[in-house]
Amino acid sequence: MAEEEFLIKHEGNQYDIAHFLKNHPGGFNYVEGFQNKDIASKMTNSEHSKSAFYLLREYKLGGRDEKNVQGDEDLEKLVDWNEPMLNQVAGLGSRYNEWVTCPVDRKLRLFGNPILESLTITPWYVVPIVWIPIVTYLIYCGSLQYSEVTKDPSPILPSVLYICLGIIIWTLLEYSLHRWVFHMEPSGNSKILIYIHFGIHGLHHKVPFDARRLVFPPVPAAVLAYGGYHLIKALFPPQMVLLITAGGILGYVIYDMIHFYLHNGSPKEGTYFYTMKRYHNQHHFVHHNSGFGISNLYWDKVFGTAISLKKLAVGIRWCSNKFKLS
Repeated sequence: MAEEEFLIKHEGNQYDIAHFLKNHPGGFNYVEGFQNKDIASKMTNSEHSKSAFYLLREYKLGGRDEKNVQGDEDLEKLVDWNEPMLNQVAGLGSRYNEWVTCPVDRKLRLFGNPILESLTITPWYVVPIVWIPIVTYLIYCGSLQYSEVTKDPSPILPSVLYICLGIIIWTLLEYSLHRWVFHMEPSGNSKILIYIHFGIHGLHHKVPFDARRLVFPPVPAAVLAYGGYHLIKALFPPQMVLLITAGGILGYVIYDMIHFYLHNGSPKEGTYFYTMKRYHNQHHFVHHNSGFGISNLYWDKVFGTAISLKKLAVGIRWCSNKFKLS
């Protein structure tokens, strides 16, 4: 179906947000009644974030302004979107942190080299295709190893417990990486840290609607898994290592699939994923320095970084496909 126009007005300017309706964090039902209407008072009264006002200028008919009605500068003039982005971000220096947390609705090219670029783009289904067979093999070998070391003829229960332990360990690792690695703030003088930050996570906050960059590519994930295996090997007895590693990798797969769903799925009000989608949207567009949990809220509560979600008068309805106008 061809995408139809969905025009709105804001402070004398006109915007076509048809492409954005399926991604609107507040759901399409909060927007659908404003076609051809001015949304200025609505955005102000509902306390839309700075990110929301910055993102709005993406859809302005006739192109972006140097400054929007809030007086915010157009930071996209600092880079060339027709060129690979990784070569440019270090040049932003002290302005990098400001730029990377101002979202745009675009596709992003990281490398000029097509082979390197292809390694950074991962369809969601690649993750289970690559890792589920590995997890299965590790569980099989781990169960045999457990029986060989302990002489236990019935390894099923302990195997399940060790796998669950691996999943729990992953949830802590998920939180820790997201908070202290992915959300480090590079110094303006540290080009290397800017490169690293942008490559591993900054690009996701810059282009949160680029579905090609919502899951972790297999190559860097393999490096992380290899390091995790050796850490587990150093901390736990031999009979536990492969099973805990299998659980950790399974936890990662679950996390990546949840992350993809939170960006593209349409969970129903009252469900666990409904809460997590609202929560993750708050992290992206309002509270960049809190709400680090993706698969769960537990470690955010433990470490005091949880986001309080507002009680809404009307539940949010998201749509997975293009919004069909009536």
